Amino acid sequence: MFDISICIPTYNRSRLLQECLEHLANFTDTNFELIIGDNASEDATQAVMAAMGVRFPYFVNLLHKCNIGFACNMDSVLRRASRKYVYILSDDDIVYEEALRLSMSVMDANERIVAIVGQYLSFQSLDSTVQVDYSDAVASTVPQGEFGSLLNHLLICDGHPIMRRDVFERHCAYLDRTGALIPLYFRLLQYGDVIAINKPFFQHRTTTESLTSRMAEAWFLDLANADIELIISQYAASLPAGSMNNTRQQLLQLLYLQAARMSIVSKTPYLLWLFLRRLMAVEGATEELLLKCEYHFSHDFLVDRIVTILKDSELGTVCYVDTDIARMVVSLLEPLLPNTSFVTYNTYLPNEQRGLLICECRSDMPDTASVFSLIAINDIFEQVRLTQRRGRLVNNNQRLFVEYEDSDVLQILIASSHAFQIICSPYSEAD
Repeated sequence: MFDISICIPTYNRSRLLQECLEHLANFTDTNFELIIGDNASEDATQAVMAAMGVRFPYFVNLLHKCNIGFACNMDSVLRRASRKYVYILSDDDIVYEEALRLSMSVMDANERIVAIVGQYLSFQSLDSTVQVDYSDAVASTVPQGEFGSLLNHLLICDGHPIMRRDVFERHCAYLDRTGALIPLYFRLLQYGDVIAINKPFFQHRTTTESLTSRMAEAWFLDLANADIELIISQYAASLPAGSMNNTRQQLLQLLYLQAARMSIVSKTPYLLWLFLRRLMAVEGATEELLLKCEYHFSHDFLVDRIVTILKDSELGTVCYVDTDIARMVVSLLEPLLPNTSFVTYNTYLPNEQRGLLICECRSDMPDTASVFSLIAINDIFEQVRLTQRRGRLVNNNQRLFVEYEDSDVLQILIASSHAFQIICSPYSEAD
C-alpha cells in the first residue's frame, strides 16, 4: 500500500486545485489517501472535487462551514488522516511521487526519523515534464534535540515535511496565528531526527496567488515573528544566549528583502520604501543596494507621497509654480488625480479657502503666496531618501533621477548587485 495521506488545504482556487489533482491522478499508484480541506470556497472548488474525487480510491472531502484560516485548515486535514505518513501539499503546487516513496523508505528503515523535507523548484507555470533524479540524493541529519543546529539552518523549515502520523497526532500542530512551519519542525525535532534531502520534492508556483507573494502585508510579518517567539520561549534553555535577537534579525533581513520585492510586484512604492528602511534597521541593506534603489525608485517614492498628500487634502484645485521639475511632476499627478485641477500660481484666483502650492523648492515660493500650504518637491525628496550621499533631483525624459556629487557613485550604480537583482526579479508571469 502507498501508506501516506496527502492532505491539501484549499480556498477559492479551483483552477489551481484542478491542475494539482490532475498531476496526482497520474501517479503510478493512486492508492494513497487524499484528503482535501475546503475552507468554504465560493468558486468551483466543490465541482472540481466531485469530478476528480472519483479518480482516487481513498478520497475525503472535508468541507468547512466557514473559513477557519489556513493554519487551522492544514491542521484539520492532518487530523483526518489515517495512513502511516502524512504530508501537506499546497493546492497550487505539484509533488513528485518518487520523493514521497524515497521519504517513506528512509523512515521505514529508521524509526528514529520523524520527518523528512526536500527542496523545491520555483516556476511561474508548473511543468510536470521536469523530472528529478534521486539516485544521487544526499541526506543531512538534524539529530533529535539539536535545536541550535536547526536554528542555524532555518531554511530547512521552508516547506512542508513528510511526517510520521503518530508523532504529529501526539505532539504537534499547525498553530493558528503563526507561520506554522518553524514551530512544527522544532516540535518534531523534540521527538526524533529530522532529515533534509538536497533534491527537489515538489514544484512551487510563484504567482500573485501564492501565500509568499503577500510577504509585504503586516499579518504575514506578524506570523513570522510569532514563529520565532514561540520556539525561543519553548526551547530557550537548549539554545545559545542571544538566540532571540540573532534569529529575529536574520529572519527579518530575509523577509524585508522579499517584502521589498513583493512591493515592486504589487506596484506599491510606499511599501517598497518602508521595507528598504526596515531592512536598513536590521542591518540587511548595503550602501550599494540603497544607492541603486534610491537612484531607480526615488521618482516613484516621491510621486506616490505627493499623490497621498493631495488625496488626503480633499482639495479640488492645487496650484504650482511653473518650473521644469514642478511642471513635470504635475503632468504625472494629473492622470492619477482626475478629480483635482492643477493651475499655475499666476492664473490662480484666490478664494477664502486656504490652498496648496507645489513648487520645486521653497525658494521658488512667491512672496505673495503666504496663504498657501507648501509642498516643496525637494522637501519630499529629502524625506524619502535612503542614503546620505549628496545629490539633487534631475528630470530625465519625464522621470526623476538623483544626480550625485560623489565621483564613486557611478561605479557603484553600474556594478552588479545580487540583492538588487533579487528585489527587481519578477515573481509571476503577470509582472
